[in-house]
Formats: sequence, C-alpha cells, structure tokens
Amino acid sequence: MYQSENLEVWNLTPGTIVAVGQQSIFNVLGRVTRPEQTRALLYRLNGGPERPAYFNPGPKRDGRLHCPGDFNIDTIDTDQLGDENEIVLRLVDQAGGSEEHRIVFGARPFADPQPRFRLDLRDVQYPEQVGQIIDGPWRIGRGETGERCLEITPEDAGYDRIMLFGSATWGSCYEITARLSVTQWSSVVHNVGLLFKWNPHLRGDGTHLPVQWSTGLAYYASQTAGLRVRYGVDVHVDEQGNKVGSYVLGEAPYSVLHQWAQRFRASRPPHNQGIIAQLATGKHYWFKAVIHPDRHELTVWQDGKRQPAPQIALQRPTEWLTHGSVGVILYNCGGRLYEYEVTPLG
Repeated sequence: MYQSENLEVWNLTPGTIVAVGQQSIFNVLGRVTRPEQTRALLYRLNGGPERPAYFNPGPKRDGRLHCPGDFNIDTIDTDQLGDENEIVLRLVDQAGGSEEHRIVFGARPFADPQPRFRLDLRDVQYPEQVGQIIDGPWRIGRGETGERCLEITPEDAGYDRIMLFGSATWGSCYEITARLSVTQWSSVVHNVGLLFKWNPHLRGDGTHLPVQWSTGLAYYASQTAGLRVRYGVDVHVDEQGNKVGSYVLGEAPYSVLHQWAQRFRASRPPHNQGIIAQLATGKHYWFKAVIHPDRHELTVWQDGKRQPAPQIALQRPTEWLTHGSVGVILYNCGGRLYEYEVTPLG
C-alpha cells in the first residue's frame, strides 16, 4: 500500500512485484483522502500520456466506489506493464494547484496454463503479491490464532470486495477449495464465496466506472435460499428496471432454520429488522466448487465437521462463460481468507 496525507493506493507498494494475468485489465485503486478539496485525479504510466481517473466525489456510494474519495483506474491494459513500471498520480485541488505521487513497481504474470494454484502467504507482505485486487482495500491480516490471511476488515466492508487468482485463460475441469471466515456482516443484504471464470467489468474511459460484470459464482447470498451457483454475463439493469444477464443454475439452503428466520425477519416492519445469516461470524467454513462441463457442484461446511454431500449438484450445466480466472468475493462483510487451492480435474 502507498499512503500519503492526501492519497492512498491500496494495491501498489513502492518496490513490490505485483501478480498480473488474472484479467486483461490492471486495476489501480485507492482513495483520495480529501475529495471535497479535489478537482481532478490524473495518472501517467511509464512515461505515457496523462489520463483522467474517476473518483467518488461523495457524499454517498457511487456504484463500485463505496466511500467518498474512492477511485478505481480501469483504463490500463495488463500488456502495457513491463518487468518494471512507474505510475505517477497527480491530484489537482479546487484552486488549480497540484501534487504528484510516484510509485515504481514490478509485474509478474501468472503463467501456468493449467488450472493449478495454492495460496501461500508465508513470505508475503502485501496482498497484490499473490493475486489481483479488483475492488476493496485488501490487506495481509491475522486470524484469532495468529494465522496469516487475506483480509477485508469490518471497517472496510462494502460493495463487492473482490480478489482474483490464477489465469484469465483457464476454462473448465478444476476444483476450488477455500477456507474463510466472516468477521462481521455490515448489511442485511450480503454474500461471500467463490468466483470462477471471471471476466473484467465493462470498461470506462476515466470519466466514469461501469458496474457491469461477468463471472461465475459459487457462494452464499442472503437474498436467496442460501447457497447458489450462478453465472452473470454483462449483468446490468435495463431502462425498464429489469436485471439482464443473470443466470441462476441452482440454489439450496445451508441452514433451513436460519433460512426460515431470515424470511420471518424480512416480513417484519423495517424498524424490527436485523441481520440474520445462515453462516455464523467468527466460524471457519470450507467452500468447495467443482467446475466441469459435466457437472457444477458447491459444498459448504464448517471447519472441523464432516464434509457433507454437495448441497448443489448440477448435471451438464450451461456454461455461460468459456474462460476466466478464479477468486473470492466479500459483499457487505468483513472477512478473512486463509486457504485457497485450485486443482485440475481429469
């Protein structure tokens, strides 16, 4: 992380080599700490032309940008990066004055064409060394016993905190196994789980940040039966208010009791509503997804308990996306990712 009085860059640390290859876009994200005093944010990569970067002017959430001052540059192609790179970010204040922030960093493509990956945090100082951050201020944290993890703190919870692993070229025929925990739910509407066949968001031009997304998800989602396997292809809401591009393949509850409690609470007046989730905070859960042309499966169970049969098992599913990387999503919750492994299937 790069941090100064007026600017934070969450996924670049001077002198660090970042992982790339998870998508064709290299996002640079962070926060302008005084958005009300900032007229513009601009950047220049490797001596190229200066380009605008969109930031949330406030005072509320702006699409993917959860807090005032948040920014996410989506106009850099991954193939623009070399072994060593320099990005210069320039803040322009309301009076026309400016200040520059220079960050030199390396880039290392993920090269394995096979769907094979294991998260290893033993010698890692910064999250961008092991995967690509798409949204949110991810950090290296520690769990209750001191175990290292990738973390979104409860204070940083918000819209689609996403981190990717592996390669954008991966197709099907693999299994994902991950161990994670939720530290705090921050909204009645929330989700957590695995991503597969991730493709980049629709791109902007530096004057706005589109929210349209395309990926597969094997996850827990509060506004559903519980567990869900789903594809999204350029998901957006059309002019008539209809959600377009969302394909739900299967749903099943993780806890029938908590599912009933969620429905009962949702039927009460808003002042009586609270957060009831089928996954408990502070507990470690295993998520296992099988992504194969013949079958898609999702199994979720609490760490230390016996692995059950898949709660969702789909035969010959429609694969709405052909390829993409894998990852983890935390929406409106703080959470920790301890283990993440991708293994090829035959």
